[in-house]
Amino acid sequence: MNEVAVHFAASQVDAEVAASALRAEHLRPRVARDDAMLGVAGGLSVGRFVVLVPEDEATRARAVLHESAGEEPHDNPVVRLIVIVALMTGLLLATPFVARDCFGAS
Repeated sequence: MNEVAVHFAASQVDAEVAASALRAEHLRPRVARDDAMLGVAGGLSVGRFVVLVPEDEATRARAVLHESAGEEPHDNPVVRLIVIVALMTGLLLATPFVARDCFGAS
């Protein structure tokens, strides 16, 4: 069964709300992470999510969500890279302070 993306959301909560609206109309949505930062984000519900439906339900699902059949939102890889580098830098800078507190060194 082929699935089609009908909604892109900035958070898991937004995606689940859209999926709930589709389930209320007896459609079969599936929420999936659409983000390369899966390993970095861990268990947090951050990043971009997509709502997928079976191909034969796409037109009806878009009507329920008032979505157009246009392309997915543009993802800026430069901003993504800056965020990843900033997170890694912050973690590296915090390491000496955490190690000092954990091991009691002064």
